[in-house]
Amino acid sequence: MKISCLIAIVAGLSLPAGAVPLAQSTFTEVIKDVNVVAAATKAAAPAQVNAVVQAPDLVRTGPESRAELTAPDQTITRVGANSVFSFQPQGRSLDLQQGSVLFYSPKGNGGGTVTSGGASAAVLGSTMICVAGADGSFKTILLEGEHGCTVTLKNGQSVTLHSGQMVIVLPGGTAFSQVLDIDLAKLVKGSLLVNGFSDPLGSMPLIQIVINNQQNNGGAPGPGNTVSTLNNNTYSTFTVPGSQGGKPNAGFRNPTAPGFPANQPPSFAP
Repeated sequence: MKISCLIAIVAGLSLPAGAVPLAQSTFTEVIKDVNVVAAATKAAAPAQVNAVVQAPDLVRTGPESRAELTAPDQTITRVGANSVFSFQPQGRSLDLQQGSVLFYSPKGNGGGTVTSGGASAAVLGSTMICVAGADGSFKTILLEGEHGCTVTLKNGQSVTLHSGQMVIVLPGGTAFSQVLDIDLAKLVKGSLLVNGFSDPLGSMPLIQIVINNQQNNGGAPGPGNTVSTLNNNTYSTFTVPGSQGGKPNAGFRNPTAPGFPANQPPSFAP
């Protein structure tokens, strides 16, 4: 099942002062099978470095392929394998039909909002990765960002992610998984969206601060806790090997915790 995601500044609202539309970007790196599909003719052509992609043409990546695009304001969009997306003509929008993207908007550029099946994930001056799962799920992880990331369901329920956290909108778009504190060092180490390009990600120093804070404060999940890794550009959750079903760490949140949306049924990451 394909799901459509929209990255926009804030749905239905005008751009904030100083922000510019994100209707086009330039390929700064192309790895293996990456094509641009013209919206008008549906004709596909190989992507080329320094070529400009404009809304509403599609960018499509094949297996073990990825691409990086840079906007005039230095907003970075990195696209994982087996993904399809297009920029939107208005606002700061990116429509993700399938696959994964890393979205990094430097502070002051306007950020973006990811929506899928009526759910949305909004950030400002942050780095996030979003995955449209084949099962209809929508996963968002905030790598760094002082303003957090607000994920909202179509029924209005919402939860705020802080740096180093992930949440899954379950298939159907009406319920969340638990908010998970992830082992960010492990995720970053295995992520081609972070490390699989020639130039380092501009927000890597900020991501490293989050990693350092986790390690110094014991915030990374320990044995028995659910953590996440990025494998082949898709998220999977697992229990740390050697676990005997230990208790979640102090940062692990569940739907009954204070501050979690009311009337939200407990649900776990698949």
